[in-house]
Order: sequence, then structure tokens, then C-alpha cells
Amino acid sequence: MSVVLGIVIVYFIVMFGIGYWANTKMASSREFLVAGQTLGFFVMAIATFSSIQSGFGMIGHTANTYAWGMQAIVAAALLVPLSFALSWFLLGSRLYRLARSHDVYSVPDVVKVRYPHRSAHFSMSIAMFVGSVAYMTAQVTAMGVIVGIIFDTSVVVGAIIGSLVVAAYTIAGGMLAAVWTDLVQGLLMIVMSVAAFVVATRTAGGWSDMLATVEGADPGFLSLDATQPITWIFSFVFLAVLGTAAQPQLVTKFLMLRSGSELRWGALVAAVAYAVTTLFALSIGLATRALTIDGRAPELANIDNTTTWFLDNMTAPAFAGFVMAGLLAAIMSSASSFITIGASSLTRDLAGSLGRTVSRELMWGRLASAFVVLCALVFSLYLTQVVFLLGAIGWAAFAAAIFAPVVLGLYWRRATGIATTVAVGFGIVANLAVTILTSEGVITLPAYMQAGGFVIACGALLFIAVSVLFPSRTSQQHFDRMDAQVVTVAERARATN
Repeated sequence: MSVVLGIVIVYFIVMFGIGYWANTKMASSREFLVAGQTLGFFVMAIATFSSIQSGFGMIGHTANTYAWGMQAIVAAALLVPLSFALSWFLLGSRLYRLARSHDVYSVPDVVKVRYPHRSAHFSMSIAMFVGSVAYMTAQVTAMGVIVGIIFDTSVVVGAIIGSLVVAAYTIAGGMLAAVWTDLVQGLLMIVMSVAAFVVATRTAGGWSDMLATVEGADPGFLSLDATQPITWIFSFVFLAVLGTAAQPQLVTKFLMLRSGSELRWGALVAAVAYAVTTLFALSIGLATRALTIDGRAPELANIDNTTTWFLDNMTAPAFAGFVMAGLLAAIMSSASSFITIGASSLTRDLAGSLGRTVSRELMWGRLASAFVVLCALVFSLYLTQVVFLLGAIGWAAFAAAIFAPVVLGLYWRRATGIATTVAVGFGIVANLAVTILTSEGVITLPAYMQAGGFVIACGALLFIAVSVLFPSRTSQQHFDRMDAQVVTVAERARATN
């Protein structure tokens, strides 16, 4: 355990060092909220994938692979990377140019420029804050489990320690610290995932023997439609791809680029890096299933313990410490982005939607960051249904709230602010309602339907319907001005090159 502890303490020191360095660069809210708009493609691409690949992606997909089989990882490994290409080609250049023609630092800023209705700006600001706190709550809970294991303490103390660490370097350096720590964390996650794949498959007798063992006990375990209907899988893919493309921690990265030319290879780097990290869930999930079949591992009552059981029982302490640091990297890389996004939603976006300007924005941004962390910590300690919050205001909620107003709105002239307000409200409320009602047994969804994908589709259709039924000439005029300004920035860039 001392080896594990030492490795993690070194990791914490590196994070603090980056936070201290970023703090020396803090001259204004521009550095704090969008990293000074100085990112190159490699830093941006690695930071993007690492903030998407959270603790849920590493630990949750491992548990699902152990329980469901190959179908749990196929969408994440093969299809989710497509969402990076979707974001890059649909949003990348347009958001970059928008950031250069306006003071656009966040998703609500994009909505403010695109739509004239204050309600659209206000509703998106609320959604960003609520969603950020919900995501942070899930990450704090995950940190509590991992840090508690490392320091041999309770989940509560682990959550407090983890929260203090990520809060310290994020509050000190804002998004600049978040991005550069994301770079280190992303590279660590890649190396850790490849190493875990080698160790896990060897433990189970090698890749071929591992698959033969699993297939011999249950041939369907390696099939795409093993435990869930194929329609459910496709709707989950719909959720995963659109959900990833509309995540605010990805969208805001396009506002941070130093040059439009940096977009060229970013999607490929982010997609490949993300795909490599899914080797972690694939190998440990299948290896633990094979070990269970061979009688070398117990049938786990709680599948969320798949990763920790394997590390505790089948690996050397030094390797376990290395992987624990990688898991903390996955958790903290998501947490740091949402701390800054949540802070921006309070100090810049919500105040702006109410017609107010915050003076000393950098100071208030730091205080708001501390408030986001405090809210998440309190919720993780005192709410017993944190998973409900994450499920209700997670991927599907952000996708339903952001995808149509931002992705469609940046290209579709007839999109309106009223439709944005409706879509945002529907995205949050519908996911919350479906999650609670299904969990309490009030309603039962068909086995072939994945709730998140269904809500995203309904949200997009609702956005289109409201825009068509209630057209707005003012919204169309806003689009024309925005489009003209974006074109001007593009022409200047071509002339410079």
C-alpha cells in the first residue's frame, strides 16, 4: 500500500505544480475561462478526450463489460470516437471563428450571440450550472471511492481529499490549469490503458485463451445482442455519439484554439486516444469474467467493484498504484472542466442573461469555482440518490439541451430563441422525469428503447417544430449578422495565410 500511496502523492504534486504555473499566467477572465485562447491542436485534442473519458467511462464500462459482455464496449470503443469527428467538422471552425469575432467564452455565450431572446441565454446558463454540479457530484463520489482505497480511509474522507486537490489547482489556474492537467492526465490514461490490457489478458491466459474461456461458458457473451436488444444498442449509440458531440467540456475547447489551422488533425488524435483508453474496460472486464468462470474469482455481487477487485487481487502493488493514479486522472480531468464551466455559468452567463455585468470577474470566477465544488461535495455526502442526478442530468440531458440549439442553430437560419428555451427545459426535465418514474416503477419503458436516446430525438424534433411553428424574424437577422461576421473572420484568415 505504501507504493500505491507514494505514486498517487507524486501525481498530486504534479497537479499542484501545473496549478501553480497556471496561476502565474492569470491576467484576466480570458485565461481563467478559455485558457487565453492559446491551445494548439495536440493539447486541445488530448484535453478534449480526457475530459470526456471520465471515471464512469473507465470504471463503469469495465463493470458493464464484466456483466454484459462485448456489447457494452463496442459502442464506446468503435462508435463514440465518431462523435469527435462530428464535433470537429460541424462545430470546430464555426465556433473558433465565432470566438474570434465576439467575446465568446462558453456555450451560453454562443446562444447569446445566435439568439436575441434573453430567455434562451438564461435557460442555457441554468442548464450549464445544474449539469456541471451533477457531473461534479458523480466525480466527487468516484474520487471518494478511489482515494478512500488508496489512503485506507472512508469514502467521505476520500471525497473531501479528492475535492480539495482538484479544487486547489482548478481555482488557482482556471481552464488553463484544467487543460494542461488534462493533457498530463490524458497521456497517463493512454499509457495506463495499454499496460492494463497487457496485464489483464496475460492474467487470463492470453487474449485467445481468455475469449475461448468466456465463449465456452456463454457463447452469446461475445455477441453484440448478448443481453440487450439490438434496438437498445443502436439507441444507446445514438445517445453516446450525439451526447459526446454536445458535451460542453468538448464544445468550449473550440473556443480556446489559437488558430483555425489547429483543427486539422485534432479529431483524429482525440478519437484514437479515446479508443485506446477503452482497452482498459475491455481487458479487465473480460479477464475478470474469464477468471470467474475458471473459479479464480468470485461472482461479484456489485459489478462496480470489478476494477478494484482485479487490482487488489491480481496485480502487483506498484502496478495497482499506477492504475489508481490513471483512474484519478480520468475522474479529475472531467471534474476540473466542469468546475470552470459551472463557475462561468454563474459569474458570466447567468449574470449576463439578467443584464448585469460582474466586475472583478477573475476573483468571482474563483469564488464560484469553490461554490461548485462545495455543492457537489455536499450532494455526494448527503444525497442517497446521486446516480439519479447523474442519469437525469448527464449525457442525455446535455445532448437534448445543447445539440439542437447549438449544432442546428449555427447552421439553420430559422432556429429561434423560443425553441432553444423549450428544448433546454425539455432536455433537463424530461430526463429527470424519465429517470425518477422508471426507477420508482411508475412507468416501464419497452425493452427495445433506451431512454436517453429517445429523449435526445424528441428534444431535437421539438426544437425544429417550435422553430417552424413560431418563426422569428429577429432570430433570422441575428443569424445573418453572425454568419457575415464568421465569414469575415474566415476571409481574414485566408488572406493572412
